[in-house]
Amino acid sequence: MKTLAIILIALGFSAENFAEVVTKPTKEPRITWAKDIKEKTTEVPVKKITRTKVQAKASELSAIRANGQKIRAILEDRINMPTIWEGDAQILTGKTYKGILLNSIVSSNLASPVLVRALPGQGLPYPTRFSCAGTTQNKRVLTLCNKMILPEKEVAISAQILNPDGSGGLIGEYDDGKEELIAGAVLSDFAQGMLSAAQTRLTSPMGEVRDSGVKNQLLQGMINSGGTTSDILLEEMKKAEPVVTVSSGTEVLIYFMEAANAL
Repeated sequence: MKTLAIILIALGFSAENFAEVVTKPTKEPRITWAKDIKEKTTEVPVKKITRTKVQAKASELSAIRANGQKIRAILEDRINMPTIWEGDAQILTGKTYKGILLNSIVSSNLASPVLVRALPGQGLPYPTRFSCAGTTQNKRVLTLCNKMILPEKEVAISAQILNPDGSGGLIGEYDDGKEELIAGAVLSDFAQGMLSAAQTRLTSPMGEVRDSGVKNQLLQGMINSGGTTSDILLEEMKKAEPVVTVSSGTEVLIYFMEAANAL
C-alpha cells in the first residue's frame, strides 16, 4: 500500500508539472514581444538620426540662401551707391576729370598762375582744386599742374589741363602785339615818302638838287624822325611777346600724366 501511495503521489506531481508546462504557452510570445520591442527600439534612433541629417542639410541650405540674398542686396546697394572718395585710393596715369577755370588767364612767355576746380560727382571730394601754371606756346596756353588741393590736405601731382576735346594747350584770344607795330611802321614810312615829295628841288646844269631852304630842312628833319620811328617800331615788333587770354569759367579737362598715390 505504501508503495502504491508513493507511486500515485509521484504521478500526481508529474501531472502537475506537466500541467504547468502545458498551461504556460505565453512565455514564448513574451519572448517574441521582447524581440519586437528591441527591434523597434533599435529602429527609432536610426529614424531620428536620418531626420536630424535632413534637418541639418535643410538648415544649411536655408543659411546659404539667406547669405546669397544678403550678398545680392549688398551688391545692389553698392551699384546704386554714388561714388565716394576714399582717402587711400590711387589715381592711375591717364585718368581724366572735368573742371572749370576759377580765374582768367592772361598768359605770356612768363608762367601765369592758374586755378582749376574739379566738377562734382566724379569721385573727388568737393571742392577739389588744382594749382597750375600756364605759358604761351604756339598761340595756346600750355598749363601744367603740380598740386591737388583737397579739403583737408594737399597732394603733389603731375597733371596737364586740356581743352574739352582733349587737345593740349588751352585755346583763347591770341594777341601777339605786332599788328599795331606793323601799322605804325607802315604809316611812318608813308609819311616819310610824303614829306620827301613835298621838298622843293632846283634844276641846275649838274642835275636836280634839293633846295637848302628852311622849309626843306624842316621836312628833312621830319623824314629823319619818321625813319627813326620806323626802326624803333620794328625792334619792338621783334621783342613783342604774344599773349593768350582765356576767360574764367571755361570748361577744361584735368589729365594725370603720372599716378597719384597715397591720397
